[in-house]
Amino acid sequence: MKSRKTTLKQLLVAGGGLFVAIATPIEAGRFMGYDVDVISVAAAQESHAGKASTQGSKAGAGSQSGGRVDKASGGIQGASGQGSKSTEALLKGDGGSTTGSKASTSAKGGPSADSDRPPTAGIKGGKGGGGGKPVGGGTKKGDQLGDIFVLIRNPVTGAALTDAAGLPLVQAYTKDAAGNLVLLPNVSIPRDAEGNLLTALPDGTLVYSSAVEFGRLSVARSPDRVLDKSLAEALNKLIAATAVPNDGNELVLDAAGRLAIATTVDGVTTVKAIDSPLENLALYKAIANLTGTDRTITVAVPASKDGTTPATTLTWTLPTTINIDLLKATLLAAAADKTGTISLDTVMYNNTIVGVADDLSTFSYDRYTTYKDLKVTVLIKTGVDPVTGADVLTATVVNVYEKVFNSTNDTTATGAADFATAANDALQVLEYVHDNAYP
Repeated sequence: MKSRKTTLKQLLVAGGGLFVAIATPIEAGRFMGYDVDVISVAAAQESHAGKASTQGSKAGAGSQSGGRVDKASGGIQGASGQGSKSTEALLKGDGGSTTGSKASTSAKGGPSADSDRPPTAGIKGGKGGGGGKPVGGGTKKGDQLGDIFVLIRNPVTGAALTDAAGLPLVQAYTKDAAGNLVLLPNVSIPRDAEGNLLTALPDGTLVYSSAVEFGRLSVARSPDRVLDKSLAEALNKLIAATAVPNDGNELVLDAAGRLAIATTVDGVTTVKAIDSPLENLALYKAIANLTGTDRTITVAVPASKDGTTPATTLTWTLPTTINIDLLKATLLAAAADKTGTISLDTVMYNNTIVGVADDLSTFSYDRYTTYKDLKVTVLIKTGVDPVTGADVLTATVVNVYEKVFNSTNDTTATGAADFATAANDALQVLEYVHDNAYP
């Protein structure tokens, strides 16, 4: 988890009154008009890796394999017993039939203090850890979302590269003098003859793995019926917003690109985004699994237990004015930690766990084109009140491309890594709007 930057969500001093700053957008036209495809298959999960407490820079996170710098307390040293026998075993979450002694770890098993993740995020589920599955948990996804390693991946397809034995290449890290993990670009942790990860490179350099953090995306381990229920709740809102033209309700995109409902009463318009992580993840899964030109989502809603409400089917079609591919990236961002990072590993693992089958190899994203005209009204610190000592914040219109991205375009090539960059950029914008925008 990256260190939280100082936010402007503080007290606004105006006319002697104190007002709490709340986020709201003023423009989101950039998400209209893209024509690309997305997503592929994630690769593999290792038996156990320590938690990474620092994720490093978010910008362009999807453009590299494991391009994060994590705290030493986060990674665990590759040791005999870490390895696994097959990708299939890894995805099943059984630890891959490891041999030898168990790898040591300094993982705390929980989120850092500044995280809004659930307490169990990142804790290995199933037989080997403390996560476990609740009674009646349904589809077995818990084991798939234990601590899983950063892999070396094909940036176009997102698939993990493998060795001669067909085992995934686990990204190697060293440690600096301060104990932080340092990426060794395109260097994998070697394995022994049985497929177990070793502790050092052939030249004797000690190497470490790094765990992929999911944060709020840990909801992906929820049973299918939970996501179906969340999808139904989201569709009910969207259907209500688009059922009757000019009825005072309108489907819009907020400044972060999320689906939102604009309601106008007596000439006053309020915008409420769909901000539930579960609803956004459910929408992401449904939309990412659409094929061809299909833009219609359908979900079956079971009858109520008391029999008063019959079973039904909800159907909603995404308007053609909304760019479906950029929306997928934004939906994934809206399901994730606002202060986190979405990497290529995050995307590919999540897609496998939640059940998304799509092709990312032709996805193309340009940060400048997407955000160059996006403006939001935010609260900028202009001084300190001499009496109260509170920050004086002034409503100011800023350009997102300039403010959030420092007028720097992304350099990620077309493909899965480009989708990860798009999702990560959307996450940064979402965090900025959430923390700093004017009510």
